[in-house]
Amino acid sequence: MNKITVHMTKEFLYDFLLFHAYSKFSGFLINILGLAIAFVGVFMYASGKTGLVSVAFYLLASVAFLGSMPFQLKKRAKKQVELNPEYREPVEFAFSEEEGITAAFGESERNYPWEQILRAVVTPKTIGIYYEAERALIIPKQDFGEQFGDIFQMIARHLGMNRVRMR
Repeated sequence: MNKITVHMTKEFLYDFLLFHAYSKFSGFLINILGLAIAFVGVFMYASGKTGLVSVAFYLLASVAFLGSMPFQLKKRAKKQVELNPEYREPVEFAFSEEEGITAAFGESERNYPWEQILRAVVTPKTIGIYYEAERALIIPKQDFGEQFGDIFQMIARHLGMNRVRMR
C-alpha cells in the first residue's frame, strides 16, 4: 500500500480544469471561433471592406473570446479551493492493489475500487483519476514525491494504458 498526502492549491486545480475544458470538443470550438473572429476582421480589412477601427474591434473581440475561458477557470479554481473541504484541507490517499484508492479528509473517508475507476489523465502538473464521467480525484504530481513511479504503475496496471491519457 502506498500513502500520500495531497495539498491542493488553486494553481494545481486550474491546471487540471484547463486540461479538462480544452480536451473536449467544446474547448476546441471556443479556440476555432475566437480565431475565426480575428481572421474575419483581418480579411475584411485586407479586402478594404472595413477600416482600422473596425479591425481593432474584431481583434479585441477575438482576444476577449479566447481569454474568457481561462479567466473563468482561474476564478472557479480559486473559489473551489476556498469553499470545497476536499481541496481546502489536506487529503490522505492510500493506493492498494486489492482495495483501490481510499481518500480520507477530516472525519470523512471514501473508497474507489479499481472497477469504479474509468480513466486517468496526466496534465503538466496533476494526475486526474476519473471515477465518474465528470468527476475525478485530482492529485498534484509533486505530492506523490518518490512514490510517483510506483503509484503510476499501479494505476496503469489496473486501468490498462488505453485508459491512461498523457499530455
